[in-house]
Amino acid sequence: MKRPTEPDAPVMPSLLVFAVAVLLFGSPLRRLWLAEGAPGYLPFAVWLGVILLGGWAAHRSRAP
Repeated sequence: MKRPTEPDAPVMPSLLVFAVAVLLFGSPLRRLWLAEGAPGYLPFAVWLGVILLGGWAAHRSRAP
């Protein structure tokens, strides 16, 4: 028997991804990946991680 879903169920993973992105890009944590000696590709890797996390959350919310 299929479990009934909550109406806000797909929204919650997206909010989690948004909160992680705000934490990474809007807090003093960005100093870790924008440090003087950090490789030039590191900001792009952080963005890729956020994009992949968003894709995973969207896929997970659609899966039965």
